[in-house]
This record gives sequence, C-alpha cells and structure tokens, in this order.
Amino acid sequence: MKCRWLLAVAYLYAVSCIEVATAQDKSVSTNDPSLTACNEKSDRRFSVCRGAWSGKSTALFNTWMAPDTNPERRLDLPSPDGNKVISVRGFRVRLWMNGKSYWTPFGNMHDAEAAWAPDSTRLFVTWSESGQLGPWHVQVYDLAHEGLKESPNITRNARKDILARERKAQLPRWVTSEYRGVWASDDYCEPDMVGSQWINGPSEVLVAAMAGPDGGCKYYGDFLVYRIEVPSGKILQSYKASEAVQLFGDGNLPRLEDDGDNL
Repeated sequence: MKCRWLLAVAYLYAVSCIEVATAQDKSVSTNDPSLTACNEKSDRRFSVCRGAWSGKSTALFNTWMAPDTNPERRLDLPSPDGNKVISVRGFRVRLWMNGKSYWTPFGNMHDAEAAWAPDSTRLFVTWSESGQLGPWHVQVYDLAHEGLKESPNITRNARKDILARERKAQLPRWVTSEYRGVWASDDYCEPDMVGSQWINGPSEVLVAAMAGPDGGCKYYGDFLVYRIEVPSGKILQSYKASEAVQLFGDGNLPRLEDDGDNL
C-alpha cells in the first residue's frame, strides 16, 4: 500500500554533518565544532548539515515544513577550490567571488540544498515551493563573471519521460480488484525533481524524478533516476529505482519502498 515516504527524509539532515563551512561573519565562528556539528542537540542556526534528499548536498536553511523558518541562519558554503562562497544570512543568500558579492535567488527557495560541482564552475540547488510536500525542483547554475547564470529547463526532458512511463507502466501490486476504484480516482501528477550528485565533473547531474507529491497521485512512492547532460538537459541514461540504489547508494536518493519499482 502507498506510504508517505517523504516523511522518511524529513530529518535526515539532523543526523549527518558536512564540515565545509568557513567563517566570514566576525560575530560567529562557524569553524567551532560545537556550532557546526549536526545532530539532535545542535543549534540549527549554525549547524552544517547534509541535504534532506542527498548527502552530496548541504542544507542552506535547515528547514523542512512549510511554516518552518530559520531567520538567524548563518552559513558559509565554500566551493571546492576555495575561491567562491555561498553566504547565507537569514533569508539573504549571496555569492562571494573575486572579492565581490552577487545576488542569488536562493533566499526565495524553501528548504533549499546546494551542491558544488567538483571543479567549482557550477552548482545545483534542490528546493521546494511549499516545504515537505513540494513541488520540488532542481536548478543548475554556472558561475559567470556577472555572478550566477542558470542553465534553463535542465529537468524538462526527465519530467516528460517519467510522465510518459507512468501511462505505460504495469499496475502496482496493491491495485487488486478491491482497490481498483481508488486507483481510478488517483491522478497522473507532475513529478517532483530532486538532485542527487554530480557525475563526470561538472558535465552531468544525477536527478531523481518522483511520481507526485502525495497519496492522490498514481505511482506515489515510485521514482526514476536520470543522468542528465549539463547544460543541454539531454537524458544520457535512466535507471529504475532499485538499479540506481545499487549503483549510487541509498544515501543520495529518495527512499526505495518495497513496492516502489513499478516504473
């Protein structure tokens, strides 16, 4: 039967720490382990935590539910080469590069988590429009002379593909004669998209496409995983959920349900 698998990731960020912060705010030393540690007793204003969806990402705000805010948040997320920093001060998020500060849209992205490309030339951000239930999006940005430049429609082809597969897929095992009416009343929903990790340097991003945000969606709880070329958005390879978990591990992907491999 369908289960609310999104709840399973709600507090993943509270149990893992990514020690990547550096201090630029004179009033707060984010290098202090007592502040940056990420655990149940940590101060979420300063703790540096993995993303809720991927251990390769870092949570920018340490929030999850729709009404949740963290107005005193302080985070500096440096690029791998150390020459760029995503600076979070409450809802204000700026890119520091070449001694200058650049505006970013991340302050308007609820529950955002970000991952730098290994060569520091790009980053992807996973974010929600309304908290836990989404819709969830993935956007990829290049580092340009004028700041961040988005690679548009990076998940468009993957969105189309999973919707097409849903309409051709076999019925889930739980759809017995007793539950045919329930299935008939469910919808084909717009998929949620969440970032997993970079592959082959900055040239490909791994993205999970999830079949809808709630139990009123057909194939809710199922997902597919796509290797997507950047910046074209071309699908290089797709994986069933179980195959992706075997190849890439379960720490950077949505939770795989017992009956969640129908697509």
